[in-house]
Amino acid sequence: MQEAGVQPDKAACNILVEICCRNGETWAMMKILQYMKENFLVLRYPVYQKALETFKMAGESCEILKQVNRHFVIEHFKEEKTDNFGETASGNRSNADNGLVLNLINKRNLVAVDYLLADMMDKGVPLDSKIISTIIELNSANGRRNNALFAFEYGMKFGLNIDRIAYIALIGLSIRTNSFSKVVEIVGEMVREGHSLGTQQSALLIYHLGCNRDPVSAAKIFSVLPEGEKNIATYTALIGAYFSSGNVNKGLETLQIMKSVGINVALGTYCVVVGGLEKCSRVSELEFYRKEKKRMQAESNFQAVSLEETICNFLFAGDSVVRLTR
Repeated sequence: MQEAGVQPDKAACNILVEICCRNGETWAMMKILQYMKENFLVLRYPVYQKALETFKMAGESCEILKQVNRHFVIEHFKEEKTDNFGETASGNRSNADNGLVLNLINKRNLVAVDYLLADMMDKGVPLDSKIISTIIELNSANGRRNNALFAFEYGMKFGLNIDRIAYIALIGLSIRTNSFSKVVEIVGEMVREGHSLGTQQSALLIYHLGCNRDPVSAAKIFSVLPEGEKNIATYTALIGAYFSSGNVNKGLETLQIMKSVGINVALGTYCVVVGGLEKCSRVSELEFYRKEKKRMQAESNFQAVSLEETICNFLFAGDSVVRLTR
């Protein structure tokens, strides 16, 4: 746009940032945010929230996002102060502990926070849920997975309501480091508290588990998802998980289950199935699904697609989608 002599306005920047969030393109988002900072433009709050989640999921610093949208950061700080003020009647000890941990967090002294948190868990002293969520976020952003998991277990022990962003940060760290030992428990607790992982994140997580040769955990993640998130993208991810771990029959069985519950097959689904059958040399089934894939490619330009199908195609049929749109 700038090369053509067109300067993006606030609305255009918001749309571009939202597109970057959908595609996980943090590098492009940073350039847009830098432009917004230089031109005193700000994001709408829903877009700001999506951008914050995207940075957390990628494990990258969101400092430029906060610089551009200081009004949201200040408002969040005011809310936290109001919450803390409302808790004064619950006891001086609790307030003192919360204040001490907040002070250490502000100083980014995470090692001291670790020691203090371990001592408080031993003594049965609960912290504020927002503070625990912040500890999980900071540890995840700094690659301190064990420490983030300890804070998560602390929150579980005391029944604290952990923020969705903290869950996203912890799951994102698990994906980046291929550390999936606790991820089923984390997602299960997240869903139990009423938080949505989202179609794209759910599909990526399920597929990564399959690539890590852990289809059992992939199936468990799929099973705990709300019914509304058991859609074409997450089903395709589960099919891909089975193929990636060498269980072709289970992958084809899942495809039939998906069809039986009324979910249509997407181009991305056929790409996963054809790729899996090629690797396993299943010639008889391969020819059938190749023809089905070609048929769908021929019809794709004439059919409207849902958001879930769009996500599925971009995740699992990238090259095919690019060719179709040329």
